[in-house]
Amino acid sequence: MKKNDAEVLKKYHKLAYNYALYKVGSLEVAEDIASQTLYSYLLKRDRILHENHEGWIVNASKNYCNQYFELIKKEDELHKSLKRNVADELHHKINDSLDFLSQEKFKLSDAVDDAKDTLSDDEFKTYIFYLQCDRSIKKMQRITEGSYTALKQKISRINRKIKAETFQRMGVIATKKIITPQINNIITKFLLRFKENLENNTLDKMFYYFSKKNIGSYRPRFYVKEVLDYEVELDDSIYSIHVVFTNKQCEDESFYFSFTVENNSLKVLQPPTPHQEHLQLSIEEGNRILNMLKQYPEDSTGVHNLPDEELQLIKKLLGEKDEWGFLYCSNFVLDIF
Repeated sequence: MKKNDAEVLKKYHKLAYNYALYKVGSLEVAEDIASQTLYSYLLKRDRILHENHEGWIVNASKNYCNQYFELIKKEDELHKSLKRNVADELHHKINDSLDFLSQEKFKLSDAVDDAKDTLSDDEFKTYIFYLQCDRSIKKMQRITEGSYTALKQKISRINRKIKAETFQRMGVIATKKIITPQINNIITKFLLRFKENLENNTLDKMFYYFSKKNIGSYRPRFYVKEVLDYEVELDDSIYSIHVVFTNKQCEDESFYFSFTVENNSLKVLQPPTPHQEHLQLSIEEGNRILNMLKQYPEDSTGVHNLPDEELQLIKKLLGEKDEWGFLYCSNFVLDIF
């Protein structure tokens, strides 16, 4: 064994590696198992019969593979157990943070279970850590010695994701409550690119966004100086976005577009189109409508249920329009149903 030690050890390492790779299907894990096998072999080779060294290498690799599978099984069981244990915490937290009607509480449990299942492994582990730290980001920061700001932003994104997913499963159809950080991000990116390409007359560069819509004859005749805000509706996986912006003359205008999401990408169904009618309200009229909406807040589906007399007043202000209206007045935007 001493004469060609290096060659023999290389041969045995390759044997252990190939066997482990065949069993576990991971290059990294196979390398770890081969190294463990060779280390164990070096400690015990003097007690191994001369003709049985290769058999010992295979058996040792097999044992380490079995240990690996057992560890994976335990980790999977622990992960499932943690998900079950954390469910009550999640229910309590979201129940406290969302304003659900009492008759809708029974829907919340299933909605929260679905929402937490949308978290990635990293997000879920971070959230468990957050709960273990009694929801204190300062405790998390002291333990990890990481950035407080980065941890706060991460927890905020996770909370927004859970809330948005829960609102969607509760049947909310409007307002940004249903927008996850990821959806908000792709909307923002689309609006920035649309503004830039609209200015440069290069909308053809956005072919990936418009792959579901032929825009060969699409010639928008508006200029976006600055996007002020947007509102959203969701109907059967189709998002309708209403955007308020300022034009070259620093006047407020608005357009709408619709899209669906495929593989985390925005796919336009209706290209940005100016609203056909803008209803300019006085500040007094606008404040009057705002006060009505505050007096009759939206329910869990995002709808303001106004009494008939109040609804008739709003319809009168809107020119007897029965359909959904998109309004802006002075420094605020109103959604009227």
